[in-house]
Amino acid sequence: MTVIKFTKLLPLSLACLLSLPAMAQTAPGTPAPTGTMAPISSGTMAPASHKTHHRKASKHALLPSDQRFSSESAAAAHCPNSVVEWTALTRSKAYHGSKSKYFGKTKHGAYACKSDLDAAGFHQAKN
Repeated sequence: MTVIKFTKLLPLSLACLLSLPAMAQTAPGTPAPTGTMAPISSGTMAPASHKTHHRKASKHALLPSDQRFSSESAAAAHCPNSVVEWTALTRSKAYHGSKSKYFGKTKHGAYACKSDLDAAGFHQAKN
């Protein structure tokens, strides 16, 4: 039994799982497609080379390590002429003042000088 006859006997979904849908649609003696298409969940085809990979933004790229401090006193020693703020080091680029309920409380964050944060494009949080 040839592959073409075999795939016509299978349900379409099983033929797709076996990566044989292109062979099932070709006429005898016609070369099969090269397989450059990848199936998408909606049933349409898209080029296999255009698969998207999402990357999280690096937290370390937001603020240089020499401007991040684990304690408020270390940040104050680094910048005696500036106010010490807390930033969660997220893509929102927001920082919290000392009166904020989030000051020093978020899981991933650092103390930094307000002048360094402003220079890096951060802004005061709205809360």
